[in-house]
Amino acid sequence: MQVNKKAIVLSIFLLSVLSSPALGQYTVETLELSVYEDGYVKVTQIIVPDEYTVVVDVPLLGKNVKGLMVGDENNNPLLYKLNNYTLSAYFENVTAIKVTYYTPDLTFKEGPIWTINLTSEVPVTIDFPENTVIVGLTSPPLKIHNNKLVMPPGNISVSYIIEKNPVPASLESETRNESFPVAQRGDKQGTKWPLYAILIAAVLVVGVYLFTKKHSPKNSTSDSALPLSREEFQRQLENMDLSTDEVRALLYLYDRGGKAPQAEIKKVLRIPTTTAWRMFKRLEEMGLVRIYKKRRENWVELVF
Repeated sequence: MQVNKKAIVLSIFLLSVLSSPALGQYTVETLELSVYEDGYVKVTQIIVPDEYTVVVDVPLLGKNVKGLMVGDENNNPLLYKLNNYTLSAYFENVTAIKVTYYTPDLTFKEGPIWTINLTSEVPVTIDFPENTVIVGLTSPPLKIHNNKLVMPPGNISVSYIIEKNPVPASLESETRNESFPVAQRGDKQGTKWPLYAILIAAVLVVGVYLFTKKHSPKNSTSDSALPLSREEFQRQLENMDLSTDEVRALLYLYDRGGKAPQAEIKKVLRIPTTTAWRMFKRLEEMGLVRIYKKRRENWVELVF
């Protein structure tokens, strides 16, 4: 009996193709991050699988993951398997897959300054707590809306400060895992944080008071160093289409010798974070100021 080798090879090939699921490619449609005061980040990712695909492998943004949920476009749960940093989702006849989870691995803290780091191939929307002050960015955001920044693709790093005492547990702690208390997360959070926050706040308040007292207009000696007197500069501003906050910020810069940290101006003049971002961007576009990075924070300098 002769054996047809070509038929056997073809049969094995067809059997392997038909018996294995179609592992396909996908496109990341959106990536959103919600930052919490304890350093945790909620990751929400919408991906669109290629046609005829029934399995996709999605790398997660952190090793420590809590509250993982995988669903279709109608929030129906999908089968999945987690292997190290990779999520394998199994599905049939879906147009989009929504992956949601919480991780502390995207942030780290040094003193009072938090930093969130990641790399993305698509723009990333980052939603910060409303009491956040941004002190450093790797690149200008594509969009600013309330407490949200839309960062461009690539290596993303945003440094920020939480202005008030953090909440010990998130409103969504039940989803994350209540058996994983905040106090067990190392330097992310601890039982000593309230005292630490009070000390930091006290130092900041005293420092701002002494600084503003030293550099108040009546004691300022910057008139001789700048090309215009304060009165001339103020008259010049009155003839421009400027808001009250913009005039106050520019006069504060003048009294500081022509330049100051952006976060300092916002804090001293009590200007909301998002308002300050838009205001300084507009003043820079008008050619009245120059924004540049010094160490880990943005500075604003008058342009005459």
